[in-house]
Amino acid sequence: MVRHGTRRLGRSVTILATVLLLSLLRWDGVSAQPPSRYDAYYGTYLVTPQHLVGIDKYITEDSGESTMLFSDYQSGIVRRLFPISQTEFIMGPGFNDNSPIELHVQFIKDGHGAVTGISMRSSKGESTKASRVPLREENVVVNNDPVKLAGTLFTPTTEGPHPAIILLHGSGPLTRFSFGPYPHFFTSLGFAVLTYDKRGTGASSGTLLDASTGTLMAPSYYPDELVSDALAAVHFLQGRNDVNSRKVGLWGTSEGGMLTTQVAARSKDVAFIIDSSGFMGPLWETASYQMGAFLRSQGVSKSDVEKATMFTDMWLRVARTGQGWDEFVKQRDEMRKEDKLWFIQSSGDFASLDQMRWDWDHILTFSPIPTLKEVTCPALAVYGEADTLTQVSVAVRNMRAALTQSGNKNFTIKVFPNAGHSLSEVPSGSRMAPGVFEALRSWLLEQTADDVSH
Repeated sequence: MVRHGTRRLGRSVTILATVLLLSLLRWDGVSAQPPSRYDAYYGTYLVTPQHLVGIDKYITEDSGESTMLFSDYQSGIVRRLFPISQTEFIMGPGFNDNSPIELHVQFIKDGHGAVTGISMRSSKGESTKASRVPLREENVVVNNDPVKLAGTLFTPTTEGPHPAIILLHGSGPLTRFSFGPYPHFFTSLGFAVLTYDKRGTGASSGTLLDASTGTLMAPSYYPDELVSDALAAVHFLQGRNDVNSRKVGLWGTSEGGMLTTQVAARSKDVAFIIDSSGFMGPLWETASYQMGAFLRSQGVSKSDVEKATMFTDMWLRVARTGQGWDEFVKQRDEMRKEDKLWFIQSSGDFASLDQMRWDWDHILTFSPIPTLKEVTCPALAVYGEADTLTQVSVAVRNMRAALTQSGNKNFTIKVFPNAGHSLSEVPSGSRMAPGVFEALRSWLLEQTADDVSH
């Protein structure tokens, strides 16, 4: 599916997931994002014990642009900060707007140049100060031989061992800086937080096989390698003295949300999972649903939506049966001439029927439902009612049925109104839907009540 310019967090996370579907990408461990002059500013800041804000580094997949996100965990605002000097930044009314100015943020430094807090001034002239919450930040390498996963581990400076949470990506070649407001939201709760570059991206080695576009055939099956990487991350944290080995859990968004269930199904070492907008059915059904739902949400004409969905159905039929390849190629070539590449991008740039059939056998036929029945740890699933990439009613029904059948007594499913795939409000996308941060906070603290100091 075509990638549009990123205008807000809600849309950018959405577009990361729309590349969903199909094959193998080869990346050769390109250099990680170089240090930024703003790296010293990222962290968690305390206004009051009940009111914290976070400053996170966020790199968009489509442009590779590094942005600074301001997140207010009380109001739900998640927006970009724009520099006007070395220490002063401004925020506008939308995710990617710098005017009219709604907030000035000034970073406060001590005599040694260390950042100790921020001063915030609203457009109404109201001023607030927040002190920086001490936090350790460490570059780490998770070994999943032969793959090396490069990541960052944040740990509280208070006495441990601490409960920990690992963040799992959506589909596509994403790095540790793809998680929007979540890394420091979780550190604000007293968790150790691990993020890492997906295999084959950033500074991680290996070859990426996920649900994004590509045509390179290999003996692997989706999502085995991604599950294996996440398990390696769990075991890495369990081997650290500053982490409570019995309280290591997973949070994931989109594809990563689905992955949390697969990792927990394969290992009792996972203490809890949070599935955020993960698909819960055969991947080919998700592909079929996405094309129409997403295009309708973008205001595409009814006739073009019908053409696009008909082509998607043809692609899936040819992939499943092996019949009709020549007609598929003919229609694809016609759409290319009409410059309607967004009709066909999700079907991959297949050079042969063998490639398409490989996609079907190794990726598209995957469903998380069979192994979902093996999840016995505490589980939280959060979805947006207005999601155009995950069929929420199907996901909720399938997840509830599977976990009930498994005898899991500790699972919660929440659907937020007026929320999209990233759980940000629609259509603005400039803040999280009401209740999202609070739902995550209360559920997590309940699971780790004896471990988290906050």
